[in-house]
Order: sequence, then C-alpha cells, then structure tokens
Amino acid sequence: MFPSTVLRCLCIAITLKPALVTANSIKRNDPRLPIHGTKNWELLNGPKFSPRHSHATCIFRCPDDSNDSCIWLTGGYSESHRTFDVEIMENENSDVWWSKDGANWNQVTKLYGDFLQGGNGDALVGGYVAPWYSRYGHSLNALDGDADGIADVMVLVGGFSPLPSNDVWISRDGITWRFDGFAPWPKRAYHGAAVFQDKLWIMGGTPLSNDVWSASFQMGSEETSRDVGFKLVWEQMLPPNEAPWTPRAGFCVVTQLRRNTLPESLDANSTELYENMFILGGLAVSDGDPLQSDGTRTRNDVWKTSDGISWERVVPPTGKTMPWAGRAFHSCVTWHSLEDRSRWVGDDSKNMHLTDDQREGNNTIPRIFITGGGYMGTKGNNDVREIDAYTDSWWSYDGADWVRINYEEGSKHDDNLYSTQEWTETNIEDRKVYRGKWGHSLEAFHVTEDLDKEGEISSTIDACADSKNETTSCKKMVPALLVVGGKLDSMMLVNDVFVSKPGVHCELDGVTCNRNGNCGLGTEGCICHSNNLAGDYCLY
Repeated sequence: MFPSTVLRCLCIAITLKPALVTANSIKRNDPRLPIHGTKNWELLNGPKFSPRHSHATCIFRCPDDSNDSCIWLTGGYSESHRTFDVEIMENENSDVWWSKDGANWNQVTKLYGDFLQGGNGDALVGGYVAPWYSRYGHSLNALDGDADGIADVMVLVGGFSPLPSNDVWISRDGITWRFDGFAPWPKRAYHGAAVFQDKLWIMGGTPLSNDVWSASFQMGSEETSRDVGFKLVWEQMLPPNEAPWTPRAGFCVVTQLRRNTLPESLDANSTELYENMFILGGLAVSDGDPLQSDGTRTRNDVWKTSDGISWERVVPPTGKTMPWAGRAFHSCVTWHSLEDRSRWVGDDSKNMHLTDDQREGNNTIPRIFITGGGYMGTKGNNDVREIDAYTDSWWSYDGADWVRINYEEGSKHDDNLYSTQEWTETNIEDRKVYRGKWGHSLEAFHVTEDLDKEGEISSTIDACADSKNETTSCKKMVPALLVVGGKLDSMMLVNDVFVSKPGVHCELDGVTCNRNGNCGLGTEGCICHSNNLAGDYCLY
C-alpha cells in the first residue's frame, strides 16, 4: 500500500522535458473527414484562474444572481507561489473562482468566514485568501438542505492541506465560508464524493482506504454553522475493508437517476424513479484476482450500489474488464437533461428525427462520461511513477457497455500522437501536439448562444421566453460539458477550459454518424441519411 506521502509525491513531482517537434513529425489521418469535420470540443477564450490540477468544481448559484447557475472552482495544485505570508512559498491554493459561461472567470477577492476557528488565522479577512487552508485533492459539492430541489450550500471537505485533512466547510454564497468542524472519518485526500439520495457521500482516498460515510443536514439547531443554518451529521455506512472494492484514491464517483419503466408521456411523475451510485477506476491495491494480483496501480473496475452499503461489480457484456484502460485522476460526470435528471440531455421531444424505437430505448437514459486520467503503479517489475496520461473519452448508459467517442493514433514518444479530442491539444515550439490530461474536472453545464447561430442551438430551455423586450436578442441555454484545467501528461499545468460541441453526440471512434448521416444541431445527435438507418450513430 502506498502511504500518503508517497502518493503525494507521485502526483506532484513530475517533470518531463518535451521532445523536439519537427514539421513532419505529426501524421494525421482524421477519420471524420471528408464528412464535414465535426468538432468535439472548443477552447473558450477569456480571463482564467492560474494553471492547476486537482482542484474541485461544482455547479451552484451565481453570487450576483441567485436565479442563475455558475461553475465554481476552489483550490488546486499550481506552480510554486507566494502566499499572503510573503516568506512562504507553496503549491496549494486557497482561492475561489466562478464563471457564468466557462470562458470568463471571476475571482472572489473579498472572502469572509471562520479564519480563526479552523483555518487561515493570519490571513486578511475580506481578502482573496479563503479561511480554509490551501489545498488540492479535495472535494466540492452543492447540496440541497431543505429538500426544495434547489441547492442551498456548497460543501468543501478534505484534501492535501498540505497533509491529508478532514475539515468541513460550508458556504451559502461562495464568499463567506463557515467551519463545520472536523469530520469523524480519518483524514484523507483524492477521495470520492457525490450527492446521492439527498446526502453527501465520502469514501476511499489516500492513505488508501475503502470506508464509506454519508452526511445529512441538521437544521435549526444551536449547533448549526451560524449564518449557514445547516450542520452536517455524519454516519459511517461501511467500515474499512468491508466494501468489496479495494482501497483506492483518485477515482470517480457518479450518480444516475433512472426510470423503472418508460412512460407513455414525458411526464417525470408518471413513473417510478431510482438512483444508483457508481465507482469508476482509481489507484487501488490488488483485489487478489489472478489478472491483477500484484502491485498497487490504476484499475478499470466499476462498482454500483443502490444504497451505499451493498455494492456489486459491474461486468461488461464481453470480457471481464472494461474496454477503457485502468486509470486514476480522471474525471467523470452523468450528463442529464437540464429539466429532468432522469433523462438524457439529448432526449428532446422536438428532435423529430428520432424514431419511436429510439425514444423507447436507451436514448432516454442519462449517460455517464469519462475523460482522461492516466496510468501509474506497479505490476511485477514494471514500476511507473510518472503519470502516463490518456487522450480518450467514453460514455455509457449503465456503467457496463461503453462507447469510445474519440479516434487516436500515433505515440507521444514518437511525437506523432493525434486525438480527435481537442482538449488534448497544446503547442510546443509553435507546433500543435496532443497529450493526455489528468487532474482536470468535468462538469455538465450549459452555454448561451444566439438562436440564429447555426450548429449551436438546443431546443431544451428558452432563456428569454418570458421576456417582454422585443429588442432583446432571444437566447437559449445549450447543454454542454466543460473540461476545466488539469495537467497535460507530465509536461505542464494548464488553465484552459474546453466546451463540448455537437460532435460529442455524433462520433464513434472519431467517425461522424458512421458516415451515414449528418451531425445535428446542439444535442440532436446524428440525423441519418436513410429511414432504414437508426441508432445513436446510424449503425443499423
């Protein structure tokens, strides 16, 4: 088992001198052409936070408009910099940022809260330093405290600060942070965190563990966190070594709300809903399986639970292991409709090209997405201590059957690596190259586009349907994924943000609609050339 200090070194002490890139060193065979070169991702330009990895993000209301949603970012590991104490240099961060569109980021420059009770007691109150200690490998989640369907607070827990921690912080607005005490679970970083069945769940992490905890809100008590109005009450659901999945860190946890039966209408209340929680991959100890019997290394196993206590391993339709390689420090999200968590973001009654069979099939189920991450660890005499990052993206309806979005060829070692995932692009010596990414975050968000902009329009939410100003340019909210920051392989920290484009819905192994259709607008997906073809990619 890796002690926390070793894992910390594995994650941050990574340097690699880029190889020389020549004019003829990158060979591309883009299978998307000559269809019409659909795009998967686009770089968003605008002011950003400093380059970093292992930060934490979530979707929560905006500080200047409680009716609007923003993406929030806290902490992370960056280049060494001076803190509020000019004599101290550190890599961890204690800053807070927010954005309405993923392109333009705003730093909270006046932060308040419990500086003396549990954090940066020497920092300036009302400055750009948060009351919680600088950290990375922590978690940030938005929780609904009063069961009205709207998130009331953000909760930040754990992480390297600089050692593994178990402090808990709550904020109603991202500006004032209240210390909610130290959690009863052992200190940890790179743990799994998710909001599942109206509770906050924390599990695993480094030092490598597999215990499971949940927290619910207590309201109206004198013990609540002052002006926050809520206090988290923790309960251990599984002690160490009782979960069937092995101790691990740097893994993904996602939830998926589904329907037991497909209703005849699109009414969310007309059928029974149920929710599952999934664990995907991570840096884990051996499970004793002959195929994985030695060493602590990245895994590609998937586990599912309906109650957080009883877990079952998810087995793919063919073979025992998932088609994606073992990985850690990847990012995952369940992408669902902005209006209905139990439905796929592309399940829209106005997408008339969908057949009845498609509507009554998997097209209605929210999809689980995985991006990037990398391999590290020990297997026999092979000891990999520098993260070998991935350039791929996958999605699944059920955690068992996975679809690869991107096409990839070449090798980074030969400087001819190519991927159809644009978030892998970077420049070395003025030449475009492709590198895997890890320590980033992936969020299901939205972008706002003018109605007359071809290729970007969703029919999901009309942002100005109630507007009485006829001169206002009506816009719609386009569901989108955002890849935020991270580290490119073992090369460089980045602060870029990429937004998903229609090609994410249309490409299978990099090929658009099996060359049998066109990629529709927004989230429509493939529009097949023939009525005899159907499915996500016009395959049958």
